[in-house]
Amino acid sequence: MVNEKLNFGLIAYILGIVAVVEALVSPFAGIVLGIVGLVFSKKENSGLATKAKKLSIIALVIGVILFILSLILAYVDVYSLIGA
Repeated sequence: MVNEKLNFGLIAYILGIVAVVEALVSPFAGIVLGIVGLVFSKKENSGLATKAKKLSIIALVIGVILFILSLILAYVDVYSLIGA
């Protein structure tokens, strides 16, 4: 078996791209993938890892904002249904 070093920068970059897309579709999945991408990006010091770190942070911010907005909209919708 060949000892190959895992390219954590590339893995984190791919996770960052997927996290941004998922944050727009499903905020919770975007948050989880953003955290995983951030962890992988810290395991390597390269240009790709720093790009991955930026993408993961962007995904986290988008995911948190959209998650909070969805909670607010769900609360307003339920509150309007009960007629109070």
